[in-house]
Amino acid sequence: MDFKKLIFVFVITISILTVSAFGVSYAWYSFSNGATSFTVQTGNDDISVIFAQSEYVNISTGVPIVEADVPTKAGISRFVVSPDSSLNGSEIALSIELINVNIDSELKCNDFKIQLLENNSVIYNGTGSNITGDTIVLKDMTKLNNLNSVSYELRIWINETGVSQNNLMGKSFSGKIKVSTSIKK
Repeated sequence: MDFKKLIFVFVITISILTVSAFGVSYAWYSFSNGATSFTVQTGNDDISVIFAQSEYVNISTGVPIVEADVPTKAGISRFVVSPDSSLNGSEIALSIELINVNIDSELKCNDFKIQLLENNSVIYNGTGSNITGDTIVLKDMTKLNNLNSVSYELRIWINETGVSQNNLMGKSFSGKIKVSTSIKK
């Protein structure tokens, strides 16, 4: 009698597994044949961003510098944004941010300076006291006027004030330059 119960349980188990296998197979077949496929393309292939050093900014502050020495002695990151010629007739908008910002608390002051230049013209001036989160918007999403390459230079430094700034030396600032684009063809 125990053997008959064992055979009965075995037959029921095999039946459930067989029905489940057919159900799963049919569900997969139905899903794979009925699924909609589509391709997503982004404009990132049409616009290249070339960094002279790196998209990452890592600075340990040193000696404060005067305004006249900023172009040669500040921490500088250079990059170029170049639209592809296939974008002729398109509207292109561009924004630039520093993301994943880490800043020592001592640098959150007016003496710590951040500046962004576009084709050698200043488009952003900020200080450490402006930094409240982990993202700094350097250039809002704005339309590019032409399809020429645009040069950018990010400068970071401690501004010389004539008073002791020893508490600012050896402190660190880091972030990543993020360039976002929007293309309307």
